[in-house]
Amino acid sequence: MQNLIRLSTFVYAQLLIFYPRELRQKFGVHMVELFEDLLRELPPQRPAVAFLRLWRTALWELASVGIVARLQDTVLIAAAASILLSSLLAWCFFRAVAA
Repeated sequence: MQNLIRLSTFVYAQLLIFYPRELRQKFGVHMVELFEDLLRELPPQRPAVAFLRLWRTALWELASVGIVARLQDTVLIAAAASILLSSLLAWCFFRAVAA
């Protein structure tokens, strides 16, 4: 179980990149510590279910807080829009060439 806790903590720490930098700098270490503590305190009955629920909660928070906050960054929005529009134009071009 210790290896699973270490691996999960490592993966969770890597996923914090999706949170805004200011939030990571202020709370990142504490978030990782809390996540590791919660992993260590999983109830002995049905630990696999508790493990999956903890990860589900962490991923939901990542999507609902972290990624949403990052998407409010105008540079990120501009980059995503640029990639999307470029892909759409390329698709249209190749579709027209193939026709």
